[in-house]
Amino acid sequence: MQRGIEKLDLKFEPSMKILVRIMRVILEKNCIKKTNLSQEANVQYTRLLKHLDWLEVKHLVEPMIEDGRIGIKLTNKGKEFATLISAI
Repeated sequence: MQRGIEKLDLKFEPSMKILVRIMRVILEKNCIKKTNLSQEANVQYTRLLKHLDWLEVKHLVEPMIEDGRIGIKLTNKGKEFATLISAI
């Protein structure tokens, strides 16, 4: 993460199915490492990274240091979005 918009593939269109799975897991776990998120959301790691970049640019997720490791957590805006799409 933290690669910024210059690294974001501007042609990338996220999959709503994958976004729902990612957001549900983060909402449930509060903060989770990328590898664990990939496994729990059942998303290939490289595909997950593209979705996380997109989510970060949209200010829906942010990195967080927990127990000396970098995890992913939802922003307030992200929590609202996750709650909405989790109902799908």
